[in-house]
Amino acid sequence: MRCFNCGAVLKSTDYCGICGVDVKLYRRMLQLSNRYYNEGLEKARVRDLTGAAVSLRQSLKVNKRNTDARNLLGLVYFETGDVVDALTQWIISKSFQKNKNAADDYIKAIEDNPSQLQSIGTTIRKYNQSLIYCEQGSYDLAIIQLKKVLSVNYHLLDAHLLLALLYIQTENFERARTEVKRVLEVDRTNTRALRYQKELDERQGKQAPKEEEHRDSISYVSGNETIIQPVGVRDNSGLHSVLNVLIGIVIGAAVMGLLIRPAIESSQNSELNQAVAEYSDQLDSKTAALESAQAEAESLREEAEAATQASEEAETELESYEALLAAYVAYVEEDTATTLEQLEQIDRETLSGSGQTLYDQIYEEVAQSAVSSLYASGYAAYQSGDYETAITDLGKCYELDATQGDALYFLARSYHKSGDTENVKVYYQKVIDEFPNTQKAIDSQSFLDSL
Repeated sequence: MRCFNCGAVLKSTDYCGICGVDVKLYRRMLQLSNRYYNEGLEKARVRDLTGAAVSLRQSLKVNKRNTDARNLLGLVYFETGDVVDALTQWIISKSFQKNKNAADDYIKAIEDNPSQLQSIGTTIRKYNQSLIYCEQGSYDLAIIQLKKVLSVNYHLLDAHLLLALLYIQTENFERARTEVKRVLEVDRTNTRALRYQKELDERQGKQAPKEEEHRDSISYVSGNETIIQPVGVRDNSGLHSVLNVLIGIVIGAAVMGLLIRPAIESSQNSELNQAVAEYSDQLDSKTAALESAQAEAESLREEAEAATQASEEAETELESYEALLAAYVAYVEEDTATTLEQLEQIDRETLSGSGQTLYDQIYEEVAQSAVSSLYASGYAAYQSGDYETAITDLGKCYELDATQGDALYFLARSYHKSGDTENVKVYYQKVIDEFPNTQKAIDSQSFLDSL
């Protein structure tokens, strides 16, 4: 454990031996975070993934830099099919611990499989489309779409749960129970799965067996003697007659079954042969699809081997794709500032055609909102006297949109108030040249003359 103030190794005392800062509360915070982590680890080992996620999120609330908890939370998300959430946790973990971090291996395993990245986007689109079908009342189409999602990402528990709910809605209770069972095999305490299971039990009339008390006899004391009397002793001759009649009925039914059984078996064999033929056709089709996929996989492997020969270019490209992936995750979470920051680290020319297309699409969508956000934060910093922040934010705002005259003007004013004479002349002149015949230009000329 290291001091949060100076980074020195802490001893058993409540104060840092180097800088003297009080670390008692800090030590308790780290211990509490580790306790929640250990609790989450134990739950994950017994496949209580819902409980594990709750404990790990609690650990991160106490200490957001607990990379072990964050990596394990990413694994829990990945196991439940939430790949985007898993990548988010691993990227954040990597930002806190750049060296010797297991998150590097997790991210690399996904990046080394381009088809998996593509399948992630495909499953998200198909799952969202199934939700639209549900809203429209097209349950059959939604079921078909969800089956396609699960054929690509079998571990997406949300898809299993939605499919189970659709089966319940269409009263296909056995298939619904199968989907619920698949969810509980992965996450044994999934709340929604348990609720659906209870609903299925109620609809199918299944009740927990009630315990019956059986007493063979009763006893009581008379004087010095204990009297034991059997319970339920009565004449069963009537019952025997009824049983004889029932046995006769059963024997008659058995004889009839033996007479008509050959015809039934013949019909069943015919249906079975037809089913086998259909299954054989499906198997041939899937075998052809598998061979095609294997050929495609072999082609991708050869391309990957060729790519490894250009190690320096591959390293640059990998860094660009990591930044693009981080930008995409931030974009999904609507974190505009982080998205723009990640995009600025990318060398666009190192991306492939599809990567450049994704880069351009994200950049175009976040640029406008980033302009407004940067201007608002820069102007607020200018008014509060934080000119360093104002210069940074207003400068970025003007770089993104050169028509932002107010941003350029207050950027010049920030340089002026911070005492940067060289830059203030440059930016006042920019205001005069780019926005002539405006009040901003008149004021800039006045300030420029007074320097």
